Amino acid sequence: MNDLDRTTYMGSGDAAAACGVSPFVTPLDVYLYKRGEPKEYDMSASSSRPLRFGQFNESFVLSEFTLQTGMKVADRQKHIRHPDYPHIGATVDGITFLDNGNAVVEAKTTSLRFDDLPDHIVVQVQEQLAVTGLKLAFVPVLFSGRDFKVFEVEADEGLQATIISKMDALWSAVQDGNPPPPVSLKDVNTLFPHDYGGIVEADRVTFEFWLQIKKVKETLADLQNQKNVFEMAIKSTMGENSLLTDHEGTSLATWKCSKGQNRFDSKAFQKTHPELYDEFCTPVSGTRRFLIK
Repeated sequence: MNDLDRTTYMGSGDAAAACGVSPFVTPLDVYLYKRGEPKEYDMSASSSRPLRFGQFNESFVLSEFTLQTGMKVADRQKHIRHPDYPHIGATVDGITFLDNGNAVVEAKTTSLRFDDLPDHIVVQVQEQLAVTGLKLAFVPVLFSGRDFKVFEVEADEGLQATIISKMDALWSAVQDGNPPPPVSLKDVNTLFPHDYGGIVEADRVTFEFWLQIKKVKETLADLQNQKNVFEMAIKSTMGENSLLTDHEGTSLATWKCSKGQNRFDSKAFQKTHPELYDEFCTPVSGTRRFLIK
């Protein structure tokens, strides 16, 4: 197996998605990526600026961890496979050596601020502990390039068993070509990009969903009408002025003209140069449009 090819195994970066707690990736995203069928989401680091930024800052975060704790970090980017599940592995940022045993070190860079580790990081680290067999992990986090905090994560065997089980099940789905059920609207659109003109009768549950979405649409329409009334009143007050402020001079709203621009008139060009227009036309596949009748 190629340890560098993430399509050949389940890694710690896939753990949160497999468990349904990733804020970025769904199980279907992982499934498609492992099968070599990436759709809108590309899980490679080269495609994501935040991931590249985190990798760039990893050395600094680890050196800061050593500076603040006195614990040196070795075995950086070491790849390890689970002893019982060879298709499940982890590439740890580093290992630090303690008097009573070694510990995983997982460096993080984020623009968010949190006092407790988010679930998706906890799951990732617990997966690393399960794979390495270690009992403790340190998670040094650099917040917005300024604040720094080191979190400790102790091994939780029950949670680890759940994580490994879900990762194993998702890997089996990948091998069998059986996509996991959708958990987001994007997942549904990805699974069913085309229609073939068939008819399906709504069951009781689906019919209730239809009623609810009609109510939501009516509520949104009412809110939009209210917004229009308020916007009209504010714009009438502003008149030809660009800025609305409160009594202390704090900006409340702006109403400014955008910069003018030249637009290509494709219809006029087609009429004047039909042959040239056809030569440079590129067919684009249609997309499904969902309408509530």
